[in-house]
Amino acid sequence: MNIKPVTMRQEEKKVDQLLWDVLWQPLNFRRNIRESFRLDKPQIEIVAVDSNDIVGALVANWLSSKEIEIRHIAVKPDFQRMAIGSSLVEELYRLIQDKTLITIQTYARNTSVGFFSKLGFKPIGNRLEVEGFAEHGIWLQQMLVTK
Repeated sequence: MNIKPVTMRQEEKKVDQLLWDVLWQPLNFRRNIRESFRLDKPQIEIVAVDSNDIVGALVANWLSSKEIEIRHIAVKPDFQRMAIGSSLVEELYRLIQDKTLITIQTYARNTSVGFFSKLGFKPIGNRLEVEGFAEHGIWLQQMLVTK
């Protein structure tokens, strides 16, 4: 398994497809839903590759010089529970290791709060119910970790 930052446009398209397949298609969201989630901030994309196939991806944005938000993280179902998600987050940590006191936040689905907790993220505030997610029994929890 190779974990690396995205460097090629072709990989970006594969990341988009993976996010769609894993995160949004099962909820019957429109195909271009990722566009509505984009931030106009510098972005980091990291992928996990197995035999030239992208099997996991993490997308994060710099919110400020000291703040990053993990916007999306997804791993193909056949590759889940193999520490790929953790490896993607660890690669993000590695990429920012030369920065001092960085806060990383995310809005975790209720199904991934445990995953982020194991990585040291702490929940803050109340859970959020967001249209489009709530009808599928999904709520979001803002979580933070400082590196």
